[in-house]
Amino acid sequence: MTVGKTTYWTFTLVVRIPSLGKVRLIISSEKADLTGTYAVLVTNRVDWTAPRVIATYLLRWPIETLYQDGKEHLGLDEHRMRDAEAIQKHWCLVFVAYSLLHLDCLPIKTIGEACRQQAQALIETLILQTHARLQQGQQAQDVFALLFAKQQVIAAT
Repeated sequence: MTVGKTTYWTFTLVVRIPSLGKVRLIISSEKADLTGTYAVLVTNRVDWTAPRVIATYLLRWPIETLYQDGKEHLGLDEHRMRDAEAIQKHWCLVFVAYSLLHLDCLPIKTIGEACRQQAQALIETLILQTHARLQQGQQAQDVFALLFAKQQVIAAT
């Protein structure tokens, strides 16, 4: 069958699974000889055709990768706020970061690679700025006080 511009080789069957009830199984392969990449999809929409299930799944896939990358690399699930507005702001920042990283890494890098590259660039900038301040005669303790000023304010409260 063809969904969009892609042809899939599929097998579908409606079965009863004790823990799920009546479901439609769809096994989809990218090659006619059933080698290579394949996917097994399960849906409780037994009335849907295989092309509809696959088309719907393909719409969902970018959302799945967003949440996976957001949790794995961007701290989406690591908020410690209890206020709904604060959680909303945290999520918005994560999604903005994801969008910017996605633009940075298209089309050849993963979000993880883009995160590591950005972290390295940040550390390099930090080291170079610290070195420049020390070269200008600032004392190390003053440079550290500047770098860690926010943590000192939090510790004081």
